[in-house]
Amino acid sequence: MSVIDFHPGRWEGEGLRYAYSLRFPDRPLFHQAADCVVNGQSSGGEWDYMGLLLPGEYGAGAVLSARCAFTGDGAPMLLLSMKNGTDGDGCLLTLEYYEIVIWKNGLNVWRHYTENGVTSHYLALGASFPLEADEIHTLTAELLEKRMLLSVDGHRFNLYVPDLTERFTLGYTACEGLCRLYGMEIR
Repeated sequence: MSVIDFHPGRWEGEGLRYAYSLRFPDRPLFHQAADCVVNGQSSGGEWDYMGLLLPGEYGAGAVLSARCAFTGDGAPMLLLSMKNGTDGDGCLLTLEYYEIVIWKNGLNVWRHYTENGVTSHYLALGASFPLEADEIHTLTAELLEKRMLLSVDGHRFNLYVPDLTERFTLGYTACEGLCRLYGMEIR
């Protein structure tokens, strides 16, 4: 089991790599706060979209949890990427991936895929229930063969994932509003 704490000076040596989507042209970095990392806003007022991928690859049996919070329309999420690449500047890109998202109205799972340099997506799971803003939530995904067992705040979901590859990378992403990441655990 590996636990990553996002207090200052505690996570930088963990081998995390920034990862981005072709959907967004900017390549922002997380800002360090007193007890977490947060995304910011671009000069145009849009909220930054960026992720951190754990080192190595994982397979069936992996369990990833994130302790995170959001404000307003913030959407912190776990990231399961089945295919990565790089852009012209060498930045890591997620090309075929799932976003396991919490937000003020519940939990969504989005499937993203890239074809001819264009990323499209569809909603694989939408579950409506209220989640409190500015409260720390623990979002967990247990990854089984062709299945995800998801949980947040006592809500549990079992999602069939027919295209789940044998090996994948895992991480965290922030978008849509202010997102705070306090810690991650992988086992």
